[in-house]
Amino acid sequence: MKRCALSVSLLLILAPFSAGAEDVVVSRRVYATTGRSFQQLWAWSPVTGALEQLTHSSRDHDDPGCSADGSDIMFSSGDLRLRFDRRTGDETVFDPSATSPSFPRVDATIAVPGCDDRTASRSHDGVRAACAVHSEEIAVVEIPTGRELARVAFDQQSAAGFRHPPWPLQSTWSPDDARLLVATFGFGSTSTSAFLDYFVLDLATRRWTRAFSGNDAAWLDDGRRIVFTTPRELTWLPGTAKRVWTTHLAVFDHATGRMTALTSDLANHTALTLCATR
Repeated sequence: MKRCALSVSLLLILAPFSAGAEDVVVSRRVYATTGRSFQQLWAWSPVTGALEQLTHSSRDHDDPGCSADGSDIMFSSGDLRLRFDRRTGDETVFDPSATSPSFPRVDATIAVPGCDDRTASRSHDGVRAACAVHSEEIAVVEIPTGRELARVAFDQQSAAGFRHPPWPLQSTWSPDDARLLVATFGFGSTSTSAFLDYFVLDLATRRWTRAFSGNDAAWLDDGRRIVFTTPRELTWLPGTAKRVWTTHLAVFDHATGRMTALTSDLANHTALTLCATR
């Protein structure tokens, strides 16, 4: 049995937002026509719409992860793991094997009988888990008892009208635990441009809504919007014979079905994460 396991072309959303306690931190590289550019840490505020560059050092800043209070951001640069202090701007080497109160270890794997390996996600109230079953259904299970509360078939089609092949579905609970954001292998995804197709499942009505294609998707505090990075594309670097990989930061409003780009410049965005507002 398996187990559940700033560029001038930047577009800012300035419409009113619900007050939130989290920023979106992302590794973002703004390409330069001359000289070398690096993946830097940037923070986007869902409340104000402002995008702020946090780091400026001559190294790549990949795979960010935030401390509980949002004051520190841990990131990778080559073989190093470093800590960026948002208060001072200092970057120091961080030992991930050392015990640290700022970066608590969290085991996200939940073992629930009947679910596909490493597909389980815990609800915010800690009572339920959602997981994939045979890569074709989403099950909701009561964690203390193991009792199955719901099972919904994943029978959605891609934007091109093709049914998705069985794939280990990934699910993420909305802040109010009323919906699931479910990801499957993106139709047209390749090894050089890999992305996921995302769908929203309303648990009360068991209704599916096709959302978007991209990566690194995360619910925002308002429980209505989802932030993500778009699939990457090869784009010509102006004034050169070189093409570079570009992606954008975007949000999807599941209540209206509207997707809005947050950036449109020549940049690459990867590995976004939510970070407590400093």
